[in-house]
Amino acid sequence: MFERWKKKIELRNERDKNGLRFLGAEIQPNGDLVFNGQDIGPGVEKVLGSSEYEWYWTVKAEHISSLQQALGGGHIITLLESHFSGEKAAGLMPFMEAHHIPFESWYRQGD
Repeated sequence: MFERWKKKIELRNERDKNGLRFLGAEIQPNGDLVFNGQDIGPGVEKVLGSSEYEWYWTVKAEHISSLQQALGGGHIITLLESHFSGEKAAGLMPFMEAHHIPFESWYRQGD
């Protein structure tokens, strides 16, 4: 598959003694960009008091171009991969907030 047609990416998928940390992104059929994340394990429990936290962030299709421009332009999935893979994934929400990228969020915390 050509890189420019890529619609889905796994930005972070780490397992260690502190648990699991996952962050993925996918362009939906309606054009929205949805991030899904999950943190599970003792590392989460130390911070939040429960061992599981999951969330979704949705950037509506009409706002993706703002995110692309803030990242320097190009295909959004490729940009996300180059700027927010691995440990850099933690910087995604602060980046979107600093650049005033509108997004909807949902989260669930608990075991």
